[in-house]
Amino acid sequence: MKKLIWISTLASTLLFASTSKQVEAYLSLSHADRELIEIELMFDSMKNSLETKEDNSSKEMAQVYQEYLETHISKNEMDKLLELYRTPIMRRYVVEMDTIEIPKEEMNSFLNSLEETPLSSERMDIIDNLVTSLFDEESLLKFYDTMTQRYRSKKSENRKTSTDREPSKQEKAFLKSMKEGLKNELLYGTQVLSMEEMKELNSTMKKGIMLKVSKIESEALSSIMNQFIQRITSDIKKKDDNQSKEATP
Repeated sequence: MKKLIWISTLASTLLFASTSKQVEAYLSLSHADRELIEIELMFDSMKNSLETKEDNSSKEMAQVYQEYLETHISKNEMDKLLELYRTPIMRRYVVEMDTIEIPKEEMNSFLNSLEETPLSSERMDIIDNLVTSLFDEESLLKFYDTMTQRYRSKKSENRKTSTDREPSKQEKAFLKSMKEGLKNELLYGTQVLSMEEMKELNSTMKKGIMLKVSKIESEALSSIMNQFIQRITSDIKKKDDNQSKEATP
């Protein structure tokens, strides 16, 4: 019986996975394709600064990201997602939130203005709800683990994963910073939306497919970053080992 369930699940995944065309449409509508470009640039910068021989191009990583979404989101789910992103509220939300490079001075000035003229409690409640819908603590902790693994001592390499233990002081500080950053971006990006639009946005973001895709995207980025860091770390280790051998008389 268990084998039949497993086979059925596998068949469903293979036969009804979303298509490349669907995922490409989603990446375009959500502007996630622009975020992938930022990630590609970050990877290229890291490779150049570390002077590694890591030859997997960042564009290949973007392809891995797309394939991850295709595998983990069904065709029907992607149809629902595309339908949502084509609604007026989501189109406006994507445009208004397309503020990846907000000047620090401008953000600080905006936040200071909110202290002088606070938003209504109803609007702040919606912002908090949006943060809850979008903030994936588990994936962020995995991402933090990945980013810091090459700096750990050998003694700490066998420690429990971040999901099996209480977050450390540094991890809590990281999560707090990320959550505050997300909240500030939402405050800034949605400032032009009316209360009716905010309510509609809040309702949309609470839909099951939106929550699922948000988590899957976080998992995809965490997985890609983990693979990237492992290759970088392996390359650095090989380089250090070769230098040690050359230095040995």
